[in-house]
Amino acid sequence: MKKIKKIIALILCVSITASVVAALAYADDSSETAAAEPATGETANAPASGNKTANEGIYPIVFVTGIGQSYSYLYENEADAKADVADNSTDRAVARWNLFCNDFSFAFKEPKTYIDILSVAGGLFASLITGFNCISKRSVDSLVKTLFRYNTVDENGNLPANVVTPRMDYPVSKYTQEQRDNFYRSIPCADVIGDIGEDMLYCFNYSAFSFTFNNSDDLDKFIEKSVLPQTGKDKVVLIPMSMGASVVSAYLHDYGTKGRVDKVVSIVGAWEGSNVIADLIDLAYAEDAPEKLYNGIVSDLIGEPWGYLVNVILHLFPKATLRSIIDEILNSVVENLVLKTPSLFGIVPTERYKSIRASRLEGKPELEYIMNQTDRYYKVQCELKDTVMKLNKDYGVDFFYIAGYGLGFGEFSSDYEFFQFLATADKTNSDEIIEISSTATGASFVTRGTQFSDSYLSSHDAEYITPDKSVDISTCFFPDRVWLFEKQKHELENNNTALKLAFDLALGRIDSTKDENNIYPRFNGSRDLKPLKRNYIPDLEKWLESNKPTAAQQKLIDENTEAVNKMMDSVVNDREADDKVIENYYNMLVTLGVYEKSEDKGESAGTKVLKSMNDTTYRLVGPKGFRDKLFGK
Repeated sequence: MKKIKKIIALILCVSITASVVAALAYADDSSETAAAEPATGETANAPASGNKTANEGIYPIVFVTGIGQSYSYLYENEADAKADVADNSTDRAVARWNLFCNDFSFAFKEPKTYIDILSVAGGLFASLITGFNCISKRSVDSLVKTLFRYNTVDENGNLPANVVTPRMDYPVSKYTQEQRDNFYRSIPCADVIGDIGEDMLYCFNYSAFSFTFNNSDDLDKFIEKSVLPQTGKDKVVLIPMSMGASVVSAYLHDYGTKGRVDKVVSIVGAWEGSNVIADLIDLAYAEDAPEKLYNGIVSDLIGEPWGYLVNVILHLFPKATLRSIIDEILNSVVENLVLKTPSLFGIVPTERYKSIRASRLEGKPELEYIMNQTDRYYKVQCELKDTVMKLNKDYGVDFFYIAGYGLGFGEFSSDYEFFQFLATADKTNSDEIIEISSTATGASFVTRGTQFSDSYLSSHDAEYITPDKSVDISTCFFPDRVWLFEKQKHELENNNTALKLAFDLALGRIDSTKDENNIYPRFNGSRDLKPLKRNYIPDLEKWLESNKPTAAQQKLIDENTEAVNKMMDSVVNDREADDKVIENYYNMLVTLGVYEKSEDKGESAGTKVLKSMNDTTYRLVGPKGFRDKLFGK
């Protein structure tokens, strides 16, 4: 049962992630046992200081979360949900998630779920026997609707009444411990807040499954009725992350001229959408999709050793039949979830909207309300540059962009590996989820791993071209207000240099890459402090609470702590060197006995057998089914 649920969950993740992840970027963040960004220590637990001198001339910061950075809670009934909201608690919740409802226990209490599963399984078996797609669309649709009922919004953009995505209309300094843990888990900025303090730090939460314009309207109310009155300020600094950029785009289009925004500091923002979501909606796959499908993607998702066996079983399906089955399942998720969720559908890139509109929305009266929403957001996208330039020129709003580049879709992280299956995966230059042209608004690029032509390079300013000669930021809206991190995956918030930069920009300490106070390279390396800050440092602190180190142990601790602090203080990232420092810190923990040394016992006999079967099958049959090989297809 757990395997069935896991595979179903993976299908959903693949189908809905747009900017994603953080979405899936935060798949492991939803773990109830994951250690949060330090909930102890002076910065993380400091109450509102009320330090007017320190905050003089500083505007409150409002993070606008990305996909997967806001937590939602499921209740047995609406009454429990209302009671928890009134108590500002989540004590009555029966499940929580930060992307989609991954607790399917409710569904497996219903006989219909088992009937649908048996029907789908029967269709798969019949497909094996006949060589044709025998999957029942009705059963797949019914299963998708059942499993994801708590992620499906109604015609007004509302989730079921027993699902709550809490919106904290007060600063981080007044968060409950759970709210604080959730915030710092998603946005680990405790170490870089600095003088502004938690009393000037806010976070605008919303469900990833929603209506973009409902969210932008709510953001306006959040600013007007909560942030400004509570801080006594007349403006805010917005920091949109990933999908949050679509909410901020809509807000700036409809409310920007109210003059409430001082700065916008974008962190991997999906300003112009992502081809990930467009490919998924179009069911557009890469040219080498069969190779990936028959010998890689599925086994990687399921893991060893059983992934190898699944690969062999896949060869029992003819290639056309397997493609048809995959289309059937993904199409059901698209039709029953994505197309009915403007916040997801709205991340379709501007240049692909009209064709997807024609194929997916036109001529379907039941989706007219969706088309009204997506048409409206398409207008926002088309007018984005004019909106931004007007706000900058006439209202003094400054815009800054922090982004990653140099990766294909799903190239680096196992969480996103399926994205390599998509049509534009090998043609992009991205942070694995969103193209650099979207996150850096207007950047020109060539496919990652390639370079601009000599003629292009000779006719463009080398100052704005990345060291690998694959991205040109001279075409961005604000070329001197763009900072890029090479081969940085979408979870940029685990790069403390990027967060330091964001706060320095938000607080007006630097104004551009040419500012004399700027200490951050325009083009930088990547960094990932997640294991260090989530686990290694907190685990050492816990160990020290009950252990007194020897002189030799203390020396080892001091040396590694000094190396880690020096690395984290540096704003020039060197991924190889940084990773080595983190590895040394881990090895120190093993030496101290905090962790047990992991021993590579090698592959088991069973794993070796299944891997050999997989490799032999692929070598003999190739990226196709046995029937295809037999009949020369």
